[in-house]
Amino acid sequence: MDLDNEVNEIIDELGVSIIETPRLDSDAKYIPLADTIVIDRRLPDRIKLLRLLHELGHAAKHKRNYVLYRRTFALHSKMENEAEEFMIEKMLEATLNNPEFDPGSFNYVNFLESYEIELRYEPFVKQFMTKYLVGPNSDYIFF
Repeated sequence: MDLDNEVNEIIDELGVSIIETPRLDSDAKYIPLADTIVIDRRLPDRIKLLRLLHELGHAAKHKRNYVLYRRTFALHSKMENEAEEFMIEKMLEATLNNPEFDPGSFNYVNFLESYEIELRYEPFVKQFMTKYLVGPNSDYIFF
């Protein structure tokens, strides 16, 4: 399944509405009370997809505890990190499901850099890929 289809399935499962707007003070926002994601339509499609996945992470993980988001810096940071990891996980799943994917040539730093994701998520990518590749296919150790 490709990433666009995966995103559409997540949107359907969560029942989230998506609104594109001509101007927004950030790339995208999840509005829990309206169960809506607002995204800046000026973004390139690739970035729009990444921001949408991030906001879907908030919808999937934080819908019921959104009041905590602004309560403390620690809770805000934790929720942002969880949404980012949700996005990365979905992107990695799409990578693994790509018939042209070669586990022997996977490079986690290249993956992160290609999506302009902070390198601090390197351990998360390693852990995810280890879970899916190293166990059943011990020939593919890539770090």
